[in-house]
Amino acid sequence: MPSPSTIPARDFVPVILGGDIGAYALGREFHEAYGCTSICLVKQPIGAILHSSIFRHVPLDSLEPDEVIAAVERIHEEDPARTILFLTNSEACIPDVLAVRDALPYVRTPTPSRDVIDQVSHKDRFAELCREHGLDAPASETVRLAGTDAIAPCELPFPVVAKPAFSPEYAGYMSRGFKKVYFVERQAQLDELWRDLRAAGFAGTFIVQELIGGDDTYMDSVTLYIDSNGRPTLFGGANVLLEDHAPSMLGNPVAMITTSMPEVWQRCAEMLCAVGYRGYANFDVKRDPKTGRMLFLEVNPRIGRNSYYVCAAGVNPMRACVEDLVRGRALDPMRAENEILYTLVPLRLLRHYVRDDQLRARMERLVHEGKVFDPQRYDKDRSIRRVADVLLTEWNQVRKFKRYYPEPTNTSF
Repeated sequence: MPSPSTIPARDFVPVILGGDIGAYALGREFHEAYGCTSICLVKQPIGAILHSSIFRHVPLDSLEPDEVIAAVERIHEEDPARTILFLTNSEACIPDVLAVRDALPYVRTPTPSRDVIDQVSHKDRFAELCREHGLDAPASETVRLAGTDAIAPCELPFPVVAKPAFSPEYAGYMSRGFKKVYFVERQAQLDELWRDLRAAGFAGTFIVQELIGGDDTYMDSVTLYIDSNGRPTLFGGANVLLEDHAPSMLGNPVAMITTSMPEVWQRCAEMLCAVGYRGYANFDVKRDPKTGRMLFLEVNPRIGRNSYYVCAAGVNPMRACVEDLVRGRALDPMRAENEILYTLVPLRLLRHYVRDDQLRARMERLVHEGKVFDPQRYDKDRSIRRVADVLLTEWNQVRKFKRYYPEPTNTSF
């Protein structure tokens, strides 16, 4: 692993909107690659950031675009010579990032344009795009909840999966008790969900998808960066071992083994380049245990909450955007091909959920070889309070899995 620079970079300052583990991972990556401190913009970050020596916390009262823009302007006034590199690892914050870029021309951000996001990040449009480029996607139906017209019954065989077509417009509803993803076994359950969403004022679009079998270990993660000239310069991939199962976090990986997947990388890059994509992208892919097909579920217009798996596998992903957007340098493609075990949960918990013998053997070999990485556990950021924060987070993971997913299932639900 690369060690932090002895002389911190002075030509830019990373400003990260959000304060979860995904934000901490970005700050750690910047520190490892450039020795710099990142600024965290959020009302209240997790303890691992609040008590960190590699972050400076600038509190926000809200994530309203005007307030975020004003905060970034104040940071710029502190040192106008430094480029502000502004990014987020939160889907809900993408509109704020776009607003800041529109308002402040001196800000650089590794986020695609609004038009491109509309093409790739709406799940109904993403499925069409996949088919146009020869990528398989699950069979799906689109349900528009605006208005009061009756919604036709689902024609897909049950059980099915229901989820918002565009996550940012739905983010506020999860704090009101709605789930990130729904597992639906009967039409009556689907009808009830539509009634509840309309009653709550949601007027967006939902996607109903065929259920693809297989537990969490049938999921893959793919991470890419497309530079300002439309060249893919970063490739990373991982076989998921376990995902979060709390209702508001469902589907977020918490443990993975990094894997080289050059054919998939190339196909994803070709699709992104065809639509003029620029910046980081993170794909969710599921392998169908019945057919072996790789089904592309969605692409997120950000590097992803678990970006540190790319760093642990040998390539610091922040180099891609800094050298491109700040320094204007064209990098040769970087491929994260080292095999490592990435985990946010204790190993004893992870062992309970990995049932495949070959995967278990790979996992135990990596443990034996000392190739286990957790972005929260950073030797250069080890105050007593931070260590306590990390231990508390791990204990909380055990508690959550006991409550929401006590035993592994063949569908992940």
